[in-house]
Amino acid sequence: MQTQYYQDSDSDTYGNIAVTTGACSLPGGYSTNTGDCNDSVGTINPVATEICDGLDNDCDGTADE
Repeated sequence: MQTQYYQDSDSDTYGNIAVTTGACSLPGGYSTNTGDCNDSVGTINPVATEICDGLDNDCDGTADE
């Protein structure tokens, strides 16, 4: 049975929900986790600490809260 995996271009273990693949085992460059709001920056993901830099570091929809 195949599992859906999410492309993780920045290797932070959180993938882009819009880019998926089905496979029997985890392919390179993919993750089982979703929620990465910026998959080109490894320090931006759902578990990142929000810092005052004009970016939504923790992917909660608000920058610098």
